[in-house]
Amino acid sequence: MASFKLTKGTETFDLDVFGPVKNQAGQLIGKWETDKNSKIVVKKDAGGTVLFDDIVWKFNTNNQLCLNVGEREVINFHKTGNRPFYATRDAVLIVRPDQNNIFNFSLSGEWDLSDKHDLSITINGVTSVIDGFIQDQRGRFMYHFFDKGANTIEESILGFAGEWKQDENDALKLNFKYKRLNAADDEFVLPKAVTVNRTLNQFMYEYDRKGQRFRLQFMGLLKVSEDFVLSYTLDQQKSQSGDVLSKQTTLTIKAEIDKKDFSGNIEFKVAKTDGTTSTISFRGNFIALHKKGIKLSVGFAFEQTTSQGRVQTSFAFNGKLEFAGGGKVQWTFVKNATKTSLTISASDIVLGSARTDMSLNILHENGQLVGVRILFGIIL
Repeated sequence: MASFKLTKGTETFDLDVFGPVKNQAGQLIGKWETDKNSKIVVKKDAGGTVLFDDIVWKFNTNNQLCLNVGEREVINFHKTGNRPFYATRDAVLIVRPDQNNIFNFSLSGEWDLSDKHDLSITINGVTSVIDGFIQDQRGRFMYHFFDKGANTIEESILGFAGEWKQDENDALKLNFKYKRLNAADDEFVLPKAVTVNRTLNQFMYEYDRKGQRFRLQFMGLLKVSEDFVLSYTLDQQKSQSGDVLSKQTTLTIKAEIDKKDFSGNIEFKVAKTDGTTSTISFRGNFIALHKKGIKLSVGFAFEQTTSQGRVQTSFAFNGKLEFAGGGKVQWTFVKNATKTSLTISASDIVLGSARTDMSLNILHENGQLVGVRILFGIIL
């Protein structure tokens, strides 16, 4: 079995990667572990401990975990003939020198995500950059990386438990607030804004890195108010062991419709605090919504592919039908004293004589009531 040597004073110890420790005479004297400060501690069977506080943990440029003393590499855990396994628990890195052996040790550090999607960990002042990518089909913060040495098929995945939060300056940018052991929560800031996967009508985070495209696909349920406030409830997501990795949370996005007419998909404009805007789009169809004697409304119907299956949703627009110049019909919104109109194509509306149901009538420019017979293919 693989081992490495550490020296304390005049004594040299031989530490097996699976835990046992021998003295320089080759006698088994105890086991080793790491403490809360990521230092190696040898616990002697006869009593007493030996602390090695001059060690350095870091990942090299091949994403391989190494133990150094000063500038000297003591051991590379990927070159022991074993397959290392990595995991995270409350942001503590758990290392098993071999995936098939239960022995493990933990390393505590500060995590960070760069604007290039590099994940880094700083252990006792030494920072390592892990070259990998964020990707998941259920909206969990899962960081994948490979051993870039001789065996590039060895993949590791680090999962962090927490919840998604909106950036205070941009409603379409998300930060992941994650739990840390015995410390205040911290967060990863995604460099880009989310967009919409219109195939699923779900939000996603997609980015290019070193010539490849990666996606963080969120799963949730979208509701839209009459004034275009989007409420997107993200599903709770768990690990394979049943631990909650991503809490259920609701994102609220105040938007404005960003179209000139009622054709194609619906598009929303979302303002940022710096004065700029972003546009998002959902696949669906414009529809007529009517309750007898109450109100005729324009609306939008769409389907989402969710964790529970396909969900049909529709919402009405705040406003009213009215005539514009030249006999054209439009839908007029009034919000915050601002008036916005969208033209309805002649092919989408059929007019006729006044209706007995007054909610289906609109006032023509000549002062006569005109009845709406068909709107967006729906006979009224």
